[in-house]
Amino acid sequence: MTNVFLAAMDGGTIGMIVVLVVLMVLMFAMSIIPQKKRQKKAQEMMNSITVGTKVKTIGGFVGEVKKIDNMTNTFTLDLSAEGDGSTLVVIDRSAIYTVMEMTKNAEGETTLQEKPEVTAMDDIEADKVAEEKKSSKKAKKEEESKEETVEQNDSLEKKDNETLLKD
Repeated sequence: MTNVFLAAMDGGTIGMIVVLVVLMVLMFAMSIIPQKKRQKKAQEMMNSITVGTKVKTIGGFVGEVKKIDNMTNTFTLDLSAEGDGSTLVVIDRSAIYTVMEMTKNAEGETTLQEKPEVTAMDDIEADKVAEEKKSSKKAKKEEESKEETVEQNDSLEKKDNETLLKD
């Protein structure tokens, strides 16, 4: 039976199967490696959170960590504007989106901003961000090419008008 199977397959078919298997393995590896890097960054972010750290949740709430409970994997956040502890919320560890940092702008005002290197994004969000960047670059290039085309058309019309006036 195996002899019949091997006789039916010539060298080209086996080569094609090998190429397909190699391509599938490469595609699988290319999808796993970036995911592992994002997971590592997210884990580093979670490990860097201590009491007093300002964080942003996936729901958009910004607060200061008041208590860390490693037994239940939860954080107690102070969401009050004054930071007086009047609004305390217990959230799951996985609900943290990013760590916030205090920055000063040119006027000397302090604001909270996300630390871009430690944002915990899943694959879908990261792909959306990359796609938006690509589309915005593409739109800018299209606008520039349209402007160049309009300028070229204007110069051609001027030349045509000058030629008509001469004739």
